[in-house]
Amino acid sequence: MGVHSLSRSRSWPLIAGLALALTFGAVVLSQNAFAATVFSDNFEDGNTDGWSKSGGDWAVGTDGSRVLTQTKTSTDNARQFAGSTGWTDYSVTARVKPLSLGSGGHVGLLARSTGATVYYRLALRPGNSVQLQAVNGSTVTVLGSVTRTVSTGTWYTLGIETSGSTIRGLVDGTVIASATSSAIGNGRIGLQTAYSSASFDDVAVVTGGTPTPTTPAPSATGSPRPSASPSRTPDPRPR
Repeated sequence: MGVHSLSRSRSWPLIAGLALALTFGAVVLSQNAFAATVFSDNFEDGNTDGWSKSGGDWAVGTDGSRVLTQTKTSTDNARQFAGSTGWTDYSVTARVKPLSLGSGGHVGLLARSTGATVYYRLALRPGNSVQLQAVNGSTVTVLGSVTRTVSTGTWYTLGIETSGSTIRGLVDGTVIASATSSAIGNGRIGLQTAYSSASFDDVAVVTGGTPTPTTPAPSATGSPRPSASPSRTPDPRPR
């Protein structure tokens, strides 16, 4: 009888540990169960099916893997749009490599585009500047900005998260700006260059899931502007 009691007492820690592991696994699954990839493109099929072009010279080429490249640097507004205008809350990410950055230009990722000139934009700019912007025609509202190295020939992972009126911009997984804006409630995604050339790859749109923690950019690379008082600047480029 003593032997049986000893066996049962030794089995309890194993049972308890197994139950804890199963509980933890269920929590993780419940957090991620609602995340869904609703769009993705790595251009390995060699085409831009599912995208609509507006300006610029776009082509699928090779840079280690297949990538989509825009090469016309004289174009002030070259864009590729994809997805649904009905999308509201989602995160879009893309790998972006600026090949050239012209004066007053940028290379960017777009979210919630309701038209050709209305969207949120995360832009890599000359002079080591990254900005999260709300664009409405010729009016550009800077929701947040940070000073960090932006080099041509280097890949960056850009991301925009939209959840209600909360808009966040990320570079390489770090939140560089978080703001409140109700200017645009829904729309497609997009890739964009202005007076610049760039390659794009690994575009993905995810809905649901757990939001990325708000981690500010390191102080050595600058601080995001407060979201409470965004600045409005005119966009000098014609549309």
